[in-house]
Amino acid sequence: MRISLVCPVYDTPPELLRAAAHSVLSATSAASAEGVAQLILVDDASPSAATRAALAALAEGDRRVLLLRSPRNRGPASARNLGLSVAIGEWVGFLDADDLWLPGQLDRLRGVAAAHPDAGWIGSAHAWLNPDGELEPAPMLPAATGAELGPGLRRHAGPPLTRLMLGNFWMHLGAMLARRALLQRIGGFAEGLVYGEDQNLMARLSTVTPLHYLDVPGYAWRRGRPSLTSSSARLRAASLRQHAAAARDPLLRDFRREIHWARYSATKGLAVNNLLAGRRMPALALALRAWMLDPREVGELSLFLRLWTGRGRVDPGRYSKAESFVVRAPQQDTHPDDLRKAS
Repeated sequence: MRISLVCPVYDTPPELLRAAAHSVLSATSAASAEGVAQLILVDDASPSAATRAALAALAEGDRRVLLLRSPRNRGPASARNLGLSVAIGEWVGFLDADDLWLPGQLDRLRGVAAAHPDAGWIGSAHAWLNPDGELEPAPMLPAATGAELGPGLRRHAGPPLTRLMLGNFWMHLGAMLARRALLQRIGGFAEGLVYGEDQNLMARLSTVTPLHYLDVPGYAWRRGRPSLTSSSARLRAASLRQHAAAARDPLLRDFRREIHWARYSATKGLAVNNLLAGRRMPALALALRAWMLDPREVGELSLFLRLWTGRGRVDPGRYSKAESFVVRAPQQDTHPDDLRKAS
């Protein structure tokens, strides 16, 4: 089982980048002492000299590390596609530059591949790595939608799996491996997406192969530091482009209804998070956009307007079940193109 891991990098602090790389390069099989075949670091035009130096040192220090540099910043989807294009492993995974593989992940993934040679996609649960260093379990794929193959292992397949991937982001991209041939078959990541490119890829992947899923956390998602998930750009309507991309994708043509409701839910969530960040006018515009997706939901719009005007005590969770997030230095204005480009 030759594994290539692709890791996009943009101004990651050197100490976090080294920890991420070490977590996979130090992983070896207990049975054969064989490790990951290739770690592809894709520098997405990092301005930081310290980050660039750390990348060069990692490439010089381990022959398994391949360093690629993009001439301009194009986002994680393009960076991952560049890495995928030079991957040599039969299996390919993806690592975020500030996250970690957890101990035992390599053996568990290889164990599934050995026991189920027909598998094309293997994933696991993940955990949140909090700023204090503590690991906190994250939500897992619901057991009811999968067929049990053994202790802690289930096989999810078909439309129920695709609906999960479109509607709820239950699995972190870094906690999975897929056969390189399958990733190439579906065309890799959707170019131009900055947010949701991972969920989009997994939804499309679910249409061509089942998922063998382990309920043991194998990946640590670091939270509480500046990143794309805490950037003010996440508040813009352009962050919803993943739904338009999904609606255009031939692999997902049978899931238009699910995509529509995923867009509706995400737009409401973005409206609430804009309001919580003090972006009142963009929040109102997004709530109106959500209502336009389903004009029957007048009551939902009324709930938001009560939130927006501050009349009465209304729990934002009544309007949207989406996760609330805190962003860095939110901008107070949204460019008019943002709403058009998200459609």
